Amino acid sequence: MAYTTALYLFALLTLLMLNVEIMFTYATQGFGFGFSSNRNPAAEFSPLAVRIKRAYQNQIESAAYGVPVLAAAALTDLQSPSAETAAMLFVLGRALFTVLYYTGIPMARLIGFGMGALSIFYIIYALAM
Repeated sequence: MAYTTALYLFALLTLLMLNVEIMFTYATQGFGFGFSSNRNPAAEFSPLAVRIKRAYQNQIESAAYGVPVLAAAALTDLQSPSAETAAMLFVLGRALFTVLYYTGIPMARLIGFGMGALSIFYIIYALAM
């Protein structure tokens, strides 16, 4: 997978996760919750709603290390089939992380997180060589 394609897919996944969070909030808290500047600070969220919110927050945080590395690989025109595979595994790892985080199975999300993080480390290694 090309690095720019990985960036596009990462952005698409992030937007999809944001959409899931917004729609789930509207479905559980009411449509006015999203437009109200006077939200109830004591509003209670279900465990699934909290997991959805945290998964999205983690996705945004992963952009801090994933996007610059993928962009650097694209800008330097890194020609490495294994690094391109790592870019694909990064996106798949982040998608797997999201699905596993939503399920709420303890520690299962680490599989996707590790897959994504190790892929980025490999691309950094390929860039340094």
